Amino acid sequence: MSPLPPLAARILITIVLLAIPVGLLAWGARTCRTLWRRGTTPWGRLVYDYGVRGLGLSTAVSTTVICGYLGATVLATSPADSWRCAIAGAVFAAIFGTPVCLGLGYLWGTWMAYFAGLEPDVERKKRSG
Repeated sequence: MSPLPPLAARILITIVLLAIPVGLLAWGARTCRTLWRRGTTPWGRLVYDYGVRGLGLSTAVSTTVICGYLGATVLATSPADSWRCAIAGAVFAAIFGTPVCLGLGYLWGTWMAYFAGLEPDVERKKRSG
C-alpha cells in the first residue's frame, strides 16, 4: 500500500513533472543572458568573451551538430526516419545542452581568471556578498 493517497500521489507527480521543465527554462534563460554581457575589465573579458562566448558557445554548437548527426546515423531505423531523428537529436541537444555548455564556459572562464590572478568585477562582489 502506498503511503500517499492516490490523488495526492498524482498531484505530487504532476507538480514535480511541471517543475522540471520550468526549472530548466529558468536556468537556460539565466545562462543565455551571459552571452550578451560584455567584459569591460580583464576579468570580465576572460570570463565572458573567452569563457562563455568562446568555449561555451562553440561547445554548444558542436554538441548540437554531433547530436543531430548521431540521431541521423545511430538512432534512425530507416532512411526515411533519419531526418526526424536528426532534428529531434539537434533540438534536444540545443534545449538541454546549451545551458550546460554556457555554464561550463563560465566556470572555465572564472577558473582561468583565478589562475591568472585577476580580481573579480566589483559588481559581482556586491551581488554575492
